[in-house]
Order: sequence, then C-alpha cells, then structure tokens
Amino acid sequence: MLVAHEEDAARLPSASADRVPSPEHDPQARRDRRLGNGLVGGLAGVVLIAAVVGVLGLRGGDDLDPVFAPTDAPTTLPVGEAAEDAGATEDVAGVPAGFPQSVDGAVSALMTYGNAAGAALFRTPQERAEIAERIFTDQGRAASGLTDEAAADAQERLGANALAGCAYEFGAYKVVSTGSYGVASSGPDEPAQLPFEVVVSTWAPCLSGVGGAQDTSDVDIRWTHHAATLRWDGRDWRVDSVVSPGGRVPAPDDPDDIAITFEERARLLGTGWMLPADATEEIPADFWSGGTR
Repeated sequence: MLVAHEEDAARLPSASADRVPSPEHDPQARRDRRLGNGLVGGLAGVVLIAAVVGVLGLRGGDDLDPVFAPTDAPTTLPVGEAAEDAGATEDVAGVPAGFPQSVDGAVSALMTYGNAAGAALFRTPQERAEIAERIFTDQGRAASGLTDEAAADAQERLGANALAGCAYEFGAYKVVSTGSYGVASSGPDEPAQLPFEVVVSTWAPCLSGVGGAQDTSDVDIRWTHHAATLRWDGRDWRVDSVVSPGGRVPAPDDPDDIAITFEERARLLGTGWMLPADATEEIPADFWSGGTR
C-alpha cells in the first residue's frame, strides 16, 4: 500500500489454500492513513532513495532466482491471510504494530513495516526513532538508513508530492523458511509450535516519482523482489534484514501496468507463491491521488 504524507507530518498506517475467486478488499481499514496527494513509502521497495539502497547493501545478478518457477500452464495462486496492516493490535507513532506470533503475522508485519520505514523519513526525528526502534532489531535498525541525514536527503529529492512505495496488493509473497519452538497446547485449535523467525520473499510493483491518474509518465515502476528475515522479540515481529537476492526479477508483459491479473502472477512466479488477502486486479479510482483505498 502506498502511504500518504504531507510536508511536515505523516500518518501511516498459516495461509489458506483456497483458490482465487476474488480476494476481499477492505477500504475502510485504510481510510485514516491516507492524508493527501503526496505518497511515500518503501523499506521493502528500497527504490526510495539511493542512500537507503546503499546502506542496505542490496545485490543483484543476471540469472533468474531459484525462488521463481515461471510456468506456461494455466493456474492460480492460493490466497493467504496475510496483508498490510492485517492483525495489528497496536499503534506506534501512527504505524500499525502488535502482529500475532504466526507466519501470517510475520508476513503482514513485513508488508506494513516495508512502507512505514520509508514514510518515517518524512516524520519528526523523535517519531522516526520511535518507529525504527519498534519495527527493526538492533541489527536491522543499523542497516535501515533511517537517519536524519537520509531523511533530509529524501525530503530534498522527493519533495511534498512524491510518489514512492510498494503496492503489495498487486504482488505476491512466498514464505521461504520458518524457525519454530514447541509450546504447551491446551486444545486442538491451538498451535503446538510457534514461529520465532520467518524468512519471506515479496514480489510487488514499487513506484517512485511524481504523477497522478491523468499522467503517470514521470512515475518509475519497478517490479521488485526482496527477501526479509523477521524475528519475534516476545511481543511483536521485527525486521532483522532485507536483501534483494541475486537474479532477474520477473516482470509482466507490460511492466508499466501494475494491475496484472492473478493468472499472470501465477505464470510469472510459479508454485509456492501466495496472493495477499487484499489482492486485487483493478486499480481503485483514487489510487494515484490519495483518499480511501
């Protein structure tokens, strides 16, 4: 989700195996986090500014990453329960937090924190520090690029009307691995194990530039793949690392069209990937201009 910001202050906001009919989309859940025409976001879409990209030490390559298995066979991806903001029970400086200790909770946290970290570059130093402390481990924070210097750079480069961030609802995610420990279970509906580490890949269009519904020619759209490790700290998930694994990132036939079909996502990505719970094939009327998503 692209997150709105203003010049001086911003407010942010086990998977199902069901096959895709049309995932539910809840616009009301996002109403209070869209504050205007300027949009910004994107730890997971580190196209935000070169400074952030450099600090994260991202790397790339020429070969298709093994995590992708493109196919020409007609198929669909399952719809998961994870989505940006899904399951959050707290608010930290305007950022949804307090996600459940589950794999879905970790994936939802990553999507939420991905855009919140970029938006934090447009917050006050105190708010930025509060957000960074909550969403990152100590190691993750050191590599995050959320410094006052990076914030000043972002504000100078992007200005008040910048559009930058990842639209996860037009992408997909894949749980790469989990680390779990056993817990006492008092009933059949309670898990026998709880995850403490989750590695998840996301694939989504990330946007940067200035544009609107009538003219997006100056908006750069990049289809990005990032792998993140999240760790449970006893009360919430925190991002420990984010990398861009070596390999060519699959892109749709028309890379400038972010509203690709579920069928094309399945063809590009292959097995093992899932659609977020709020996945959609259509661009909302106010997508480029703020308001309710």
